[in-house]
Formats: sequence, structure tokens, C-alpha cells
Amino acid sequence: MDLAEAISKLVPLQVRLPNPRKPLDLEAHYAAEVFLAETPHGSAVIWLDPFWCERPDTSAAHIAYAEPVRQGSEERWVDNDPRYGPRCIPYQKPFVIERLRSDSAAWKDYKTWQHRRASKGQACWRRAAWQRVEQELAEVVQRRLT
Repeated sequence: MDLAEAISKLVPLQVRLPNPRKPLDLEAHYAAEVFLAETPHGSAVIWLDPFWCERPDTSAAHIAYAEPVRQGSEERWVDNDPRYGPRCIPYQKPFVIERLRSDSAAWKDYKTWQHRRASKGQACWRRAAWQRVEQELAEVVQRRLT
């Protein structure tokens, strides 16, 4: 399965981000919503933090100018050389996104978010998530791909 298919099937995903104190250590962060988009800088992966709809005044959208491809037999997609661009996390190499599993440190955030999201209704659905992305990243997002 490629990443676009995993996103379309709403597979729970986590992004592995560098620890600010130890940049070579990648920490798991639950991605509440993930989109692929086209930007002036090429393809990008965009994700939202959990609880994004409860925090309208906080930046929740993140972007990586990456084109991750499946790595091995696992449901893990990697871009070893993502591009730097506006609003991305500096020094995020490699860009890694993978299926969230119950043994991940991010699993608790996933379970909590799913429960809260269900109670919030349409305000936290995927369509609202994309509207939030358009609001926060309007200057860089040209078109949604997934």
C-alpha cells in the first residue's frame, strides 16, 4: 500500500520527528489528520496535531516537503532527503511516517483523540481539518491531493 492509499483508507499514522535535544533520535507523534498536497515547492505531506479543533488559536498544521516511499514490508514511508521550505520543521531528515501501532508511545494520544473527536461531531471531521490547513498554510498550499 502506498501512502496516498493509507491516507484514503484512514489508516492511523504517526510522524517520527527529531528530538530537539537529540536531533538524531526520532520520536513518535500521532498525526490526527494527514493530507498530501501540491505546493510551489513540490509535493508535501501535511498533518494536524490531535485536538486541533479544540485549539483554534494554536498552530496545529505541520508541513514537510517530502515524497515518502514505502520502505520494506512494513507500513512505513520514508523520504531520506526532504526539501526545506516555508513553515517546515528545520533539520527534519529523514521524513518518516508510519502506521500507528498499539505499542507506540503515540497510541494513547490516538485513543484519547478518537474518543474526543467522536463527541465533537462535524467540527472535528476531515473536511474541517482541511479547512484548518487552508487557513494556516494558505500561502504554501496550492491543491489538495488526498
